[in-house]
Amino acid sequence: MNEKQRIKACIAFQETDKFPWQINYTSQIGARLMNDLGLREQHYDVLGKNIYAFNELDNFLGNHIAARLRTRAVNSVNEVQPGMWQDEWGVVWDRTIDKDIGTPVNCPLENMELSKLVVPDPDDPRRYAHFEPIIRANPDRYLLARRAYCLFERAWSLRGMQNLLMDFILNPSFVHELFEKITDFNLRVVKNLTNFPIGGIYFGDDWGGQRGLLMSPATWRKFIKPYMQRIYDQAHQQGYDVFIHSCGNNSLIMDDLIEIGVNVFNPFQPEVIDVAELIQKYAHKLAFYGGLSIQHTLPFGTPEDVRQEVEHRLGLARQYGGLIISPAHDMPPDIPTENVLSMLKILHAQA
Repeated sequence: MNEKQRIKACIAFQETDKFPWQINYTSQIGARLMNDLGLREQHYDVLGKNIYAFNELDNFLGNHIAARLRTRAVNSVNEVQPGMWQDEWGVVWDRTIDKDIGTPVNCPLENMELSKLVVPDPDDPRRYAHFEPIIRANPDRYLLARRAYCLFERAWSLRGMQNLLMDFILNPSFVHELFEKITDFNLRVVKNLTNFPIGGIYFGDDWGGQRGLLMSPATWRKFIKPYMQRIYDQAHQQGYDVFIHSCGNNSLIMDDLIEIGVNVFNPFQPEVIDVAELIQKYAHKLAFYGGLSIQHTLPFGTPEDVRQEVEHRLGLARQYGGLIISPAHDMPPDIPTENVLSMLKILHAQA
């Protein structure tokens, strides 16, 4: 079986010759590993910008997913001053510390002037210009398009987290109007993906914290669930698997996620949920992607600790299926190279 076939079989709870894995990483640890291991990257010029398409690190890791198919326009994120980057919705992010995401420093809708919101063009060809070189470079991997900051995250980045959470109570009509605009944008982006041979869409929208949801389940069901169902329905109509990424403890809405069509849940953090309990509970209903600790074991454990955790996750995969084994999030830079190698040794050694 190739990597694409293993992912598809895993999602369908079918037998595989090996259980699939995916090792994503932040730019800082990626650069360090490339240097430590003597590996190189391959880039393509797309609209005057060097676009990552492939590197030897992905091959070394044995990654099963081509996960760089981002659905934002090439050149749409611009450095407006050193360390400050403006995205296509007009939000400025401070990346002086976090080089990959950052912290928003302005909120275009702070004054609730929705009429002034400039929604990006979902049909802009620059949004998809980098797809072809990545697809060509990854013929055997599962192609997963990424729709980050899908709904709630996009809304709070525009409005401010505290403001939006208060709006759920004080200004519900404003929230629905804003969510309609964001959803219409997402639906159009999803429809445009029919031009490419992708297998699934990875929708990012963090709803959880370490101790539970950032809002009540009732609020999530009222404001977020209906819009996400429309987006997931569109993805399924086009034949795609639906992956979602929502950090934190989302256990109170897992049944809702299955109801609205989620196929794969990520990041599956062992620090906030019982990995074994959820895999058993949702076997043949919901696949999981993650499960390896980036808060404890990978950064602070020994290589033997890492080996034991990976072996445990492989045991769950053998018993219940439906697990893409992976660090619970992109690997941060505090994970030692020796622990990465310990993780890979077990994954690659599967019979």
